[in-house]
Amino acid sequence: MDQENKVANEEGDIECYYGKDMEDRIYSQPLLTKRHNTTSQIAIVGANACPVESLDYEIIENELFKQDWRSRRTIQIFQYVLLKWAFALIIGLGTGLVGIFNNIAVENISGFKLLMTTKLMLEHK
Repeated sequence: MDQENKVANEEGDIECYYGKDMEDRIYSQPLLTKRHNTTSQIAIVGANACPVESLDYEIIENELFKQDWRSRRTIQIFQYVLLKWAFALIIGLGTGLVGIFNNIAVENISGFKLLMTTKLMLEHK
C-alpha cells in the first residue's frame, strides 16, 4: 500500500486508507474508538460550569429543617402534601387542555385548507 494513501488521526490510533481495498479496511475498523478523559476533575468541582442557575427542588435535609417539620402539627403536614398534589393535578390538567386545544386548532386549520383547495380545484384555478 502506498504511503500517500495512508492517513492517521491526531492520536495516531486509527488509520484510514484510500484505494482499492478501502471498503475492506473500513469494515475491519471498530465503530467506536476508546476516548481518554483529558478534563481535570478537580477543576470542575469548584468551577461555575453553567452561567444559568437552575432551581433545586430537592428538600434540604438538615437538623433545622427536621426540627421545623417535627414541630408542625399533623394537619399542617397533611395540608402541605394535599396542596403539593393539587398543584401537580392543576399543572397536568392545564397541559392536557393546551394539547386538546392545539389538536382542535390543527384540525380546523387543515379542514379549512382542504375545503379551500377543493373549491379552487372545482373552479379550475
